[in-house]
Amino acid sequence: MLAIAGYVVVATLVVRWDMLRTGEPVPDLGSDLYGLYTQLFFEPTLSLPEAPIARTIFWVTPLLGAVLLAQGLLRVGASVFDAEARHRLWVKIMTDRLQDHIVVCGLGHVGSRVVEALHALGAPVVAIERRTTDSFAGAVEALGVPVLYGDARQDELLVQAGVRRAKTIVCATDDDLTNLEVAIDAKRENPPIRVVMRMFDQRVAHKMRTALDLDETFSTSALAGPLVALQATAPGVRGVYRLEDGSLRADMEVPAPKGWTGRTVAECEDALDARVVGIRKQGGPFRRARHDVVLAEGDVVTLDLPAEHVHELRNSVARAS
Repeated sequence: MLAIAGYVVVATLVVRWDMLRTGEPVPDLGSDLYGLYTQLFFEPTLSLPEAPIARTIFWVTPLLGAVLLAQGLLRVGASVFDAEARHRLWVKIMTDRLQDHIVVCGLGHVGSRVVEALHALGAPVVAIERRTTDSFAGAVEALGVPVLYGDARQDELLVQAGVRRAKTIVCATDDDLTNLEVAIDAKRENPPIRVVMRMFDQRVAHKMRTALDLDETFSTSALAGPLVALQATAPGVRGVYRLEDGSLRADMEVPAPKGWTGRTVAECEDALDARVVGIRKQGGPFRRARHDVVLAEGDVVTLDLPAEHVHELRNSVARAS
């Protein structure tokens, strides 16, 4: 656009100079500018001058307009028939529309699972992946999630992902230094953004979280280790998490022990120092557990309890069966 505007201004000045030089009447500057501009689109409003240089410009300008039109048609045609170009355009449109979304950097085993979980929750998400092959980017794109390809450490790529409008960024690549650099860049572009960063060493992750004032840092091995350990000792463990004070809690799905039959949810919770999260009666769906609900034989309960009570609960279930 700047080049076109520059051409119109320069060509108008040359035309006026040539017409004045040969003694032809010259309209006002505004009319000349508008007249030369309309010639680019084959709609001339000025008569063909007699001055040789001005006449040449009047012939050349429509040809230039034809070249610009041809370039535009070629670009449109390329975008229509080029699948990769269409995809890039779709990603740009979808990303530009998002607000308060989540940016996930890295689509390996961890990052792809994070995106799948966010998509299942209905959260708006954009992904960044360095590799076009040997990753789970294809599976993520199949979910309808926009994926930008490139190095997440590049500021322009983070900006394209809408990091300035995002509410959270998840740094989930398999390189700790990359995750750290991306987290710092994201904070610089958007100071209020929430940062969740993956690191392999949980001790280093905790230090980084404290030193850099990050919202969350996690180690996949530290998350998986307690879960696998509890699942090895007792069936029914569905999840494990650690509280801020370091205590470990587990989520379990087990048949209600025989001693719980005829007792309310509140009474069972007090007896085991656990929280009954849900109840499934006679093969039906899981429902929220009200404190006054009475448990019956055959009920299956979902519990949230301290990890050290898992073995005790499984023993109770085993004795009852």
